[in-house]
Amino acid sequence: MKKILLTLLMILTIAACDDKKETAKPIIKIGVVDALSDKYAENGQNVRQVIEFAKENFASSGLDFEFIFEDYGYETKRAAVAANKLINADRVDALISWSSMAGNVVSPLADRAKKVHLAICNDENVAKGKYNFTHFTPSQILAQKLVKQIEDTKAQKVALFAVYQPALQKHTDAVEKILQEKGIATERFNFSMDNLDFDLMLEKAQQHNFDVWYICALPPSLDVFLKTYFSKKIDTPLVAIDSLLFAQDKASVEGMKFVTTPDGNKELLQKLTATNGSTNYFSVGYAYDVANLLMMAYTNLYKENKRVPTSDEVADYLLQLKGYNGAVGELVIGSDGVIMSPAVVKQMKNGQPVEVDE
Repeated sequence: MKKILLTLLMILTIAACDDKKETAKPIIKIGVVDALSDKYAENGQNVRQVIEFAKENFASSGLDFEFIFEDYGYETKRAAVAANKLINADRVDALISWSSMAGNVVSPLADRAKKVHLAICNDENVAKGKYNFTHFTPSQILAQKLVKQIEDTKAQKVALFAVYQPALQKHTDAVEKILQEKGIATERFNFSMDNLDFDLMLEKAQQHNFDVWYICALPPSLDVFLKTYFSKKIDTPLVAIDSLLFAQDKASVEGMKFVTTPDGNKELLQKLTATNGSTNYFSVGYAYDVANLLMMAYTNLYKENKRVPTSDEVADYLLQLKGYNGAVGELVIGSDGVIMSPAVVKQMKNGQPVEVDE
């Protein structure tokens, strides 16, 4: 009798194991190189949160998506360490990165390892190689909208103040090119990220009687620039791409308009604020989109082929997408891997950036 019971127990155990094998979902690991600490921690944490929201959309996809987040603290060296860990130790299937700094580090590593990489940045160089894609409003589109603002002032001469940072230099290059094509004179003032003295630079600019000043910078130099601008009571109009979002003294830029990227649909933003109380929406719509795009590609290919797709198949799938209703608007993925999206005008109201009609 004991032998019979033991045999039955073994049969049931084997059957349970077989059933478990049949129902287990294949795991897709996606590594995220994110700025979860230091000065952009709030942005990075919000990116993490909306990626988790996107994961909820694929709970019944037939695949188990596992996101592995690595903090790079907005430092180039740490971005390289994070990417190498995700590729070589965690052996992720795909990658997401936040900012052009991280994107430029991850891009060649992802291409060498044949891992699909979606970068939340607008540096088109990051999209080089078969496996790399970028998702952010391109500098050209941001610049076109900003130049329209400048043209509305009837300006003939513009001062361009720009920090030495790849994405922001690219913005300024695009603005300068369009202005010069329209016959509007420009003069460029470049400075380092940690520049803490703008007295002489701004005095020189005042002597040239520019009609409009343009600022494209990040803290800490941005805050020093703004403090100097306002302390000197300069009445020349100041325009910007993105930068006013990052000003520490929001009261000083109250009422000012600037060109930037869309945040995302209202439902997503409301859900984020309800979850963690944050109203810092910069780049969250893009993060939500890239996570959805990756999981959609894996899910649809898995259902079609009854197996986990290769990186080549995922990359080809994304390149073939012709229009996608994303969180930041209708998206178009070009053959160069650059995902196009619109630009918007916002105004600082009660310390918060609010999208406004032009």
